[in-house]
Amino acid sequence: MATHLADNRSDNERAIISLINKHKELPKAQIAELTGLSAQSATVIIKKLESDGLVLRNAPIKGKVGQPKVPFSLNADGAFGLGLKVGRRSFEMTLIDLCGNVRATVKEKVAYPTVDTLMSFTERAINMLTKNIAADHLPRIRGLGVAMPFEIWTWAEEAGAPKEMLEQWKQFNPKLALESLVSLPVLVRNDAAAACSAEMSFGNAAHFSHFLYLFVGTFLGGGVVINDALFTGRSGNAGAVGSLPFFNGNEEHQLLTQSSLYVLENTLDNTGAEGRQIYSSTEYWNIEESVIDNWVHSAAQGLAYAAQCAMSLLDIDGVIIDGALPKSIKTRLVEQTKNEIAKRDMRGITSPRIIEGQVGAKAQSIGSANLPLVANYY
Repeated sequence: MATHLADNRSDNERAIISLINKHKELPKAQIAELTGLSAQSATVIIKKLESDGLVLRNAPIKGKVGQPKVPFSLNADGAFGLGLKVGRRSFEMTLIDLCGNVRATVKEKVAYPTVDTLMSFTERAINMLTKNIAADHLPRIRGLGVAMPFEIWTWAEEAGAPKEMLEQWKQFNPKLALESLVSLPVLVRNDAAAACSAEMSFGNAAHFSHFLYLFVGTFLGGGVVINDALFTGRSGNAGAVGSLPFFNGNEEHQLLTQSSLYVLENTLDNTGAEGRQIYSSTEYWNIEESVIDNWVHSAAQGLAYAAQCAMSLLDIDGVIIDGALPKSIKTRLVEQTKNEIAKRDMRGITSPRIIEGQVGAKAQSIGSANLPLVANYY
């Protein structure tokens, strides 16, 4: 179903906005050079973007010769995006501006997600978040992005939810229901693809143009970027690496049963510890080092396999790994994934460059809020 965009921009406008976002600020001459536009065309478009409040003219920079260069940057208050993350353990709504700054966020823990609790949370959360921007800026909210697991009703056992409760999602059309509730354009994406969108726009320290994105959450998910654009595929589920078949040495199962946080949660529960503590904080986990080491080693094997598959199929620039976990553990996971890649038979393909994601644990929430901004401006 097509989505009516609140501020749909032309290809040239999008190209200029994307460049400014990537470089933070650029003068007109460099914008014209990088886009291939004539100086006159670039000037006309930039003036329009400035008039529309999307870019700002900054203080001139004096050089050794010639006229001072006037750089342009994005206007953070030029547009806003709302994002709703539907998790297996929580709902979260986030408000971001055009530069990706989080203006406000609200989160609610749940034992498992249901349609009724989602609708109730959405109404309350939007009323709270919209108080954080000026009244005359409210029309600049470009839509509500929704990040949710693909076919959420199929994960009853892993999510610890009664099957009949998750079955409600089968008949639920989130786009229609939420557009009726919030009176904004609604864009729905796989949760990991939304996180990938955030990394593409606000992270990607290596400036990869083509990459596989892996997000280690309750369930492992992924996204694919090709030619600096999020590739979602026919059903919007491209990059669903959690569904890859993986042989762990004993049996074949889906990769998400190897490299997800719920595996660590179950391990902790089986040892008498509180497994759900890992969702309470992404700053520090009070867990025995041996338990963490075992999980990191096992999860990294799966991530290395996903990276190898991506290199075989797409010959990408690299792999970015992020997740809802403390940064120190994410670093260990990335390093161990590099070690596991070195053990794999990579003959015939290039070994991928593997780096840490920059957006972090809230990538899915920020990514969901970024969806309406990407749809209109990138």
